[in-house]
Amino acid sequence: MSQPGTVALTVEHDGSVQAIAFSPDSSRFASGGTDSVLRVRSVGIGPPIDVPTQGLVSAIAFSPDGTTFAVADFEQVFLRHGTTGAAIWQGPLDPGNSVNTLRFCPDGRLVAATDTAVVVLDGPTGGTLRRIPVDTPLIADLDLSHDGSRVALAIDQRHGGDHQFAGSARVLALDTGAETGRLTPDNAVFAVAFSPDGSLVLCCSADDTTRMFEADGGAQLWPTEDDVDDQVTAPSCLAFDPKGKWTVVGGADGFARVLEAESGVEKGRAPKLTPGGPNPEFGAVTHVAFAPNGKAAASASVDNVVRVFALDGKEHYTVSTEEVQAMAFSPDGRWLAVGCFGRALVIDNGDIGLG
Repeated sequence: MSQPGTVALTVEHDGSVQAIAFSPDSSRFASGGTDSVLRVRSVGIGPPIDVPTQGLVSAIAFSPDGTTFAVADFEQVFLRHGTTGAAIWQGPLDPGNSVNTLRFCPDGRLVAATDTAVVVLDGPTGGTLRRIPVDTPLIADLDLSHDGSRVALAIDQRHGGDHQFAGSARVLALDTGAETGRLTPDNAVFAVAFSPDGSLVLCCSADDTTRMFEADGGAQLWPTEDDVDDQVTAPSCLAFDPKGKWTVVGGADGFARVLEAESGVEKGRAPKLTPGGPNPEFGAVTHVAFAPNGKAAASASVDNVVRVFALDGKEHYTVSTEEVQAMAFSPDGRWLAVGCFGRALVIDNGDIGLG
């Protein structure tokens, strides 16, 4: 096992890497972006796959059994064979609108989203099972509940013909398209995440707030009306830990904060400042993620540093990179992958993310 923080795999690209994904068994890694080739590599020994693409690859998702993977290639969605990369089916969701997000449900259905709609597709055939138009778009972020029954949407209303400094976090049932919960902060919502059991949703907004609310009904749990926090953190990215006890939130102030999910109380932050020492400025945090074991988190920031740290903020390791466009832990926690300009990197976590 390599030293934690060692780059185990570098996948060269001719442009910016916007999308990455691991297979369910963590043995394969896919990356794509602004160049004309999607690349699938084994994390270890195995033949490479290079798949020509037609436009910007914005999302990649492996099917639950790992035999296929879906690719958002500009306006079209492709389902490709996991071993050969051959196209099984392809088609546009909404001509004229790019596909931004792909998620597989546990039963094999595929959830795709443009700026203005969520579409549920039959995995084997690509047939449309349900199309859910979203009013006052843009869809800035999407998360799928673990059981595949609902989606949470971050809505940013600062775009389009009816633009305004407003937004909302919404929960929709995939089978019916019905809205089951909504929270409306005072500005655009940037990111959303379901708790592992699907009962709660975490969101962050351009009004400088991070909020927790109930997926059914939309009641806000925290912060309460009595909570007063004048600190400007400008949160923009977030994640739940797999056990539902902790969350991590990244802000433009340069910190990734670990918060208790039940209360929102901060447990730790990274980078960790030295008491009594100088207070350096750090770049805005753009991506955060939790390791599958819930014992470590990762952040990437515009000062071109990837950090993996414990819940109290103590760093396990750092890696210097180009600006990160995508980040994800492998399902087994052994690897952390980032997509940057000109390459994707797979970093060895050692035993930090295992167990």
